[in-house]
Amino acid sequence: MNDIADLAPSLCSLLQRQGGDAASGAADRGALRCALDGGRWIGLHLQAEQQRWLVGVGCATDRLEEGVRARFEEALLRVGHESRWGLQQTGLGDGQDVELVDCDFPAAPAQLTAAAVEDQLQMLLAGLDALATGRPALPGAPQPRSGTMACGCAQAFNARMQALDASRPPGSTAAQDLLLEEQLPVRISLHPRSHHWVLEAFVGNAGALAGPLRRSLVSALLLINGAVLGGRALVCSLDGSDRVVVISRWHPDWAVRTPLLAWLDYSTRQARRIRAAAAAIAMQDEAGSRS
Repeated sequence: MNDIADLAPSLCSLLQRQGGDAASGAADRGALRCALDGGRWIGLHLQAEQQRWLVGVGCATDRLEEGVRARFEEALLRVGHESRWGLQQTGLGDGQDVELVDCDFPAAPAQLTAAAVEDQLQMLLAGLDALATGRPALPGAPQPRSGTMACGCAQAFNARMQALDASRPPGSTAAQDLLLEEQLPVRISLHPRSHHWVLEAFVGNAGALAGPLRRSLVSALLLINGAVLGGRALVCSLDGSDRVVVISRWHPDWAVRTPLLAWLDYSTRQARRIRAAAAAIAMQDEAGSRS
């Protein structure tokens, strides 16, 4: 387990001095939260599957006008897709709250100071506020590190992808597109910064949905995200073409606990289930048009 939790007492002290209420919860119980003004909060969340502490922020949406809330929640789903190359911020829904979580911090052990965690939380909070007002929340995608192929993760990625496609050029770290059983399109990529393997399963299209059905789909996807936060690294998202994309991440360091094939099997099984749920919501639109 990383040691962000060890910073919890000093972190909460810093936040409280900024005007936040007393922290609720305890780090050893899987969560720690400091309430701020405007229904917002800052805190830590334990991802049990990887035994990692995640930093995150959130806010209540019950006081937002319906149209504003719909745009806000949809923006979170789009952040979930855009951030697969950035800070791995994840849009999550839980009841009347939404969350924005950084799944990659810290990138280096030297960043584990109370001040660095506080800075990261403040950046996430600014991003959440931007989304709520319709402004973009994330910077552009980072460029790959130099000497990528010197990393064993990149070499292993290329070898595995060549086993799936013999026509791949040697040494390539390009994404690999696959069409799996039940016509499930999948793309597997190497994250340019952290060298995680990123699986994108394209499970539906929200472009034809509008009004209450579109909001139902967005809410359902956000609730799924909230449910899996404490488990696998999986997120539902919307891409720039309004496609519903299920994103999952894996790293060779996790191979002892979760072998590669087990990760692929889990990710694609969940993608098929989410595709069925999205299709069921879309069918309500067809049923309504026929009646």
